[in-house]
Amino acid sequence: MKKFVLTLLAIFELLFYTVFMVLLDNIPITYKILDLLVHFISLIVVAFVFYLLIRLLFKKIKYLKKDIYLVVVINLMVSLILPVILMIIIPSDSVSTFLFLILVSAFYYGILINVFISLFNYFLTKKLG
Repeated sequence: MKKFVLTLLAIFELLFYTVFMVLLDNIPITYKILDLLVHFISLIVVAFVFYLLIRLLFKKIKYLKKDIYLVVVINLMVSLILPVILMIIIPSDSVSTFLFLILVSAFYYGILINVFISLFNYFLTKKLG
């Protein structure tokens, strides 16, 4: 059951940050420096919100705080390996486009968000209790 919950959280995280960051990309910002600043701040905010959600859920189901690292690792595995496997299995253009977007999102946003979640877990575990 624990592996199922961790995998489900990892998939939810992938969908959560993919949708949020795609919505953020649709906001037209003309200045590149401001655009980069908004993206970087939003990455931190998304990571912090998702960290708090995972932490709250883990507190409710009595999992350890170190299991957050497992969610991060499973998320990276799912977001980097699963789209490639599905592109090979389902060679449709529309499905391949969607899977390619997930793969790019995993490289572009997922790695940074997962690093921030890991850092929040490391530094805030002792402070938040």
